[in-house]
Amino acid sequence: MFTVGSCTVLYNPNESVLTNLNSYSNCVDVSVVVDNSDTKNEISQSLKNDPNFIYIDMDGNKGIAAALNKGIEYLNSKNIDFALTMDQDSLFPTKYYPNILKLVNKYKTDYSVIGLNFNQDNGGLDEIIEVPYWITSGNFVNISDFISVGGFMNELFIDYVDFELGYKFKKNGFKICYLKDFSLKHTIGNPIEIHLFGKTYYAMNHSPIRYYYRYRNAYYLYHFVDRQFFKKEYYKEMIVNTLKMLIYEKNQKVKFSMIRKGIQDAKCKKMGKFN
Repeated sequence: MFTVGSCTVLYNPNESVLTNLNSYSNCVDVSVVVDNSDTKNEISQSLKNDPNFIYIDMDGNKGIAAALNKGIEYLNSKNIDFALTMDQDSLFPTKYYPNILKLVNKYKTDYSVIGLNFNQDNGGLDEIIEVPYWITSGNFVNISDFISVGGFMNELFIDYVDFELGYKFKKNGFKICYLKDFSLKHTIGNPIEIHLFGKTYYAMNHSPIRYYYRYRNAYYLYHFVDRQFFKKEYYKEMIVNTLKMLIYEKNQKVKFSMIRKGIQDAKCKKMGKFN
């Protein structure tokens, strides 16, 4: 049987994070938490002192890419086979862990990343869906394959790190899938529901700084890495998401200003943490 270690990135964690961590920490062989918080609160301190967790302090916010790389690097040093990458606001379907593990074992020779679905019902058919990339939370990542492609791109800091990793895997002949019938409870931003023509859509309602990173990274990856691979998400960001933000969200002027700044920095290849 293979070994699994979890890797969870923390940023100003609250009490709910402990509940989320406990939904999978007892299932895995090693549980790593990587703290990106600039100031450590009581939750961070409790995890630092908890012998059930390996606590890694990034000494400030170095971005989700660098934090995940650091955590997976630790798991690799302990000869762990798969990293379960988790966001701090994701709740794992603990009840189904044995079923999920069997499927990971079944497909681990064919896929370098086996992810979970999110915000759907659990149980049902053991169906997998092959995808070019997947969200970072709830992924069983083959550590050997991950190391061989160079891991996450630190310079992206946050946003599109999952897309860029998918690109590296595809470029190196590796594949990604997710388990359709096993799902995380996962929080994505502060979305605004849009009801139009009998259907429900969402404006993501990100903070201005997140819009900076999203548009900077989308522009950079499309123009400087691979236009074909990143084409769909690039145009979705630049056209669809921009329109939804301008029509349905508040603070449009500030957000649009940060979008322009992000694109400007991308054109200059100015990456990393926003200063």
